[in-house]
Amino acid sequence: MKKIEMSNIFITQQVDLFQCPVCGEVFREVKENSMICINHHQFDLSKKGTLHLLSKGGQNEYGKEMLSSRKKLADSGFFYPLLDAVMKQIDAPHQDTILDVGCGEGSHLHYLSSQGLNGTKIGFDISKEGIQLAANHFFEDAFWCVADLAHSPFAADKFDVILNIFSPSQYQEFDRLLKPRGKVIKVVPDSDYLIELRETLFEGEQSKQVYENEKVVNRFKEFYPNCSHEHVRYTIDLTEDMAKWLVEMTPLAWHASQGALEQIKKDPIKEITVAVSVLVGTKENY
Repeated sequence: MKKIEMSNIFITQQVDLFQCPVCGEVFREVKENSMICINHHQFDLSKKGTLHLLSKGGQNEYGKEMLSSRKKLADSGFFYPLLDAVMKQIDAPHQDTILDVGCGEGSHLHYLSSQGLNGTKIGFDISKEGIQLAANHFFEDAFWCVADLAHSPFAADKFDVILNIFSPSQYQEFDRLLKPRGKVIKVVPDSDYLIELRETLFEGEQSKQVYENEKVVNRFKEFYPNCSHEHVRYTIDLTEDMAKWLVEMTPLAWHASQGALEQIKKDPIKEITVAVSVLVGTKENY
């Protein structure tokens, strides 16, 4: 069966998970390979089985090369320990309806699926390049679509779990999407996340070497005052390839001088610290 045919079956069976990003109304039918809302706005499946749900062109700085490097780094196991911590927070991995917000090229959802995360899974990102990579490599792990959280194409009260891993948040929208007692699982960097890379790229620039997540964490706790907060910290020995992929995939490199980037190519980092906060909030207002 072709990818587009498999995706057609998915949207036919799960059409109630979506809403039109243009008018906010329900989709009344799936006709051939298109979803059509009651106001006749139409969204078509691509040949690769992805669905483009942007109401207008999205802007994203994550290009194909950057996302490809992130996939290679993810495949090396770089994120596995933090994703294991995320997996432990999902109560019923065989029954949940899960939405991965800002899924990029799909590596995180792929790993969680390999660890037993079943159920109905949707990954979306504003980056068309990221969704194309996800569909190329991880098509069977989830339904992949191009979408914008600011113009959400998903229906209210339908999701058990929202994954928000290193991506922007919109907590009012999360509450709209979640079922009663549904969970938001958010992963944000701690102050020493990639500290060795920061110190190398920004030697002598103390303000750029320091990262503070206090505002982000406090914002989460404003919406979910009874949330849990777990710190996950580990170090990884880097091969030359891993060090190269790390520099290519991180936005930190955008703010580094050309001299610092050249130097780190000549003398790659040998070890890196991964330190994150895993925040888990529950929808209580029901």
